Amino acid sequence: MSQIDDIRANATEIRQGLKKLGEDRVVALSTHKEKELVAALEAKADQLLKQLEAVS
Repeated sequence: MSQIDDIRANATEIRQGLKKLGEDRVVALSTHKEKELVAALEAKADQLLKQLEAVS
């Protein structure tokens, strides 16, 4: 998998996670699950920034 594919995959995962937190979500998350999801999205965002810095 190329770096661009990895970047695209990370961005997609972040988008899907944010969709779970948005107003149009299908299921309400418990506070515990919501905190876990936010932590995972923060980690993905950090990883995405590192990948973008490496490409630049």
